[in-house]
Amino acid sequence: MNYKKEILQIQNSLNDQSISFQNTLILNPVENIPDQMILEPCTSFIHGLYNTDTIKTDEDKISAKILFSGREQITKDINKIYSMWSEILGGEAVSMRLLSGLHAHIIIFMSITDIGQKVMALPEKAGGHVSSYAILKRLGLDVIDMPYDSINMRINKEQCISDIETFKPDIIFIDRSEGLVYEDFTWLGEYKFNHSCYKIFDASQYLTNIICNDYINPFDMGFDLILSTLHKNLPGPQRALVCSKRNDTMWKKLKAGISTYVSNMHAFSIYSAGLILDNYNDLKNLSKEMLSNACKLEEYLATYQVPVIQRTLFGKDSPTHHCWVGPMEQRQAYNLFILLEQLGLLTNYRLLPYDLGYGLRLGTSCATKCGLSEKHIPELAYIINKAYSNGYSIALKNQATDLIKKIKTNY
Repeated sequence: MNYKKEILQIQNSLNDQSISFQNTLILNPVENIPDQMILEPCTSFIHGLYNTDTIKTDEDKISAKILFSGREQITKDINKIYSMWSEILGGEAVSMRLLSGLHAHIIIFMSITDIGQKVMALPEKAGGHVSSYAILKRLGLDVIDMPYDSINMRINKEQCISDIETFKPDIIFIDRSEGLVYEDFTWLGEYKFNHSCYKIFDASQYLTNIICNDYINPFDMGFDLILSTLHKNLPGPQRALVCSKRNDTMWKKLKAGISTYVSNMHAFSIYSAGLILDNYNDLKNLSKEMLSNACKLEEYLATYQVPVIQRTLFGKDSPTHHCWVGPMEQRQAYNLFILLEQLGLLTNYRLLPYDLGYGLRLGTSCATKCGLSEKHIPELAYIINKAYSNGYSIALKNQATDLIKKIKTNY
């Protein structure tokens, strides 16, 4: 077989996309661009090697069913990286064998639950992940919604406490993929329930802000396990982590499940997850700037009378790096999504939570990493306003291209 023509097309496509990328600004919350330095292991000799993250004694090795030689240093390095991440998250144990957020959901619940156990989960309509319920149901779990308040866009605390007492869940699972504020769940850890339940928090949308101490740590809110991707809010490698507050029986059960259900560790991106911590001071600046940029963008969009959900109306919880443009008629939201893409502003077309209807989800993590600062916000909001009000024009395209160039060259 000869695929030279197809390979050439693929190579040309990559080159074209690389050129196009320079004239776009990622304005959604779930993509990020890591520094080249931390990606070096991903193109090194480490890519493709098999190894374990468990340091074994000679007796362990002799009794093992399978071993790979020459990989002991990788195992030591990985455990050093785990130790750093345990410390920065305030937990006792970490694993990074998981490849993505949903992969983490599947493996965690396969490992620590039995068919028929009860889970109280944040529903999609309250900002939960669109796939969480399908995963939990497929694993044979009995799932109930956390009750929520659409008016104030948060969990209904009193009803939630009542439902926990009645339903008696084995696990409480908070996975907020959508949210304008970082909701404080401290009450969940402080309330004395009439039974024990294991509490899991997905930090994928908040990880940079948590490790930089701009948000309260989920462990301090009473959660037992934090899981997170490293490539959304954090500009890290495509990878997921799980961190346990305690190195206890539940963690050992989870770790055994991970060893059963995950084969190759893909250690190259675990090395990248360690190297990114060398940029901790930069991450602290990024954390503060992405949140400030989101609030400013929301403020200017409202000033320009672009329909935007204003988080200041919904209490005093910490703002996230999300902005919601909408709600709008479905076709109108889609047309604006396409129009902004033509201008080089890449957003998410979304059915927004809390029964708001359709709109656009914007996020400032990647844009801030690429150079977006407060001085750019007025012009960015103006361009979005003109697109919303007047549609596409060559002049607006040129203005957007010039702004993106300014952002990416720190002008």
